[in-house]
Amino acid sequence: MVLVASLQIASCRADDLVMQDRYAGDVGDFMKLGLLRWLVAPTPFAPQHHLGVIWYRVPDQSHNADGKHTGYLDPSSEAGQDLRPLDPELYDHLRTMVASGNRSVASIAACGALPAATRYYDGVLDFSGLASSDRTSRIVRRERWFHEAMVAVDSCSLVFVDPDNGLRRDDHAVPAHRNLAEKHVYLSEVQRLLERGQSVVAYHHADRSERVPDQAQSRMDDIHDELGVEPVAAVQASRGSSRLFLVIPSNEHHRSELDDRLAALQMSNWGDELRVHRWHRASAMA
Repeated sequence: MVLVASLQIASCRADDLVMQDRYAGDVGDFMKLGLLRWLVAPTPFAPQHHLGVIWYRVPDQSHNADGKHTGYLDPSSEAGQDLRPLDPELYDHLRTMVASGNRSVASIAACGALPAATRYYDGVLDFSGLASSDRTSRIVRRERWFHEAMVAVDSCSLVFVDPDNGLRRDDHAVPAHRNLAEKHVYLSEVQRLLERGQSVVAYHHADRSERVPDQAQSRMDDIHDELGVEPVAAVQASRGSSRLFLVIPSNEHHRSELDDRLAALQMSNWGDELRVHRWHRASAMA
């Protein structure tokens, strides 16, 4: 059974709610979903994690060509021959979904890409209808949205947060109630999940500000500095564009499990596609 919770915001038209939908099934999704499947799968030493997904859906305002990177789903292509052996079941699920023309996060939830017990939250985070100067109403709207998200994934042991752009410190120059902040997860939101015993995987889109391995260390340093938590690692996927997945444990038991799973990932065929950057304490002390 697929469990999906939504908070609809009346000011958004239904045909606007497609930012993440147009990416559904692209090569970035294959990497993302493949990593999540690996991290939650049972091992001889640990049971399966109960996964929750908070999509951080926002209205699509760019209307560009992003999300068209689906050529890898041709199994005769070079990319298809490289990627399908990594997770044939996932590959075939996504290939069927994209071929159907129904690309959406709801279709990902329904197609079997993630374990059947996965809980999803696809409510839209949007400040439309609120003046940019109305700080209080914007804070309340975002708080209401995140509260609904937490309720939706309350039974999960591992939560994936999937903003369009990535992770931000709370002292960032653009606070969480400003325009375009909806495309980011702020560390105070991550902290609320950690505080109730849920480990977190957070998406972060790498930019050109510095080398990707340096960005990975910088984001992990942010997590350590602001939350007082030592992250396990940042996993880098570079097909299409470079993406990072920050793996943040809520307790030492989860840390050990996730560390073991990432060590096994590095030794598997996925190791050629997903590079694991371990957090180094020295980088936070430099």
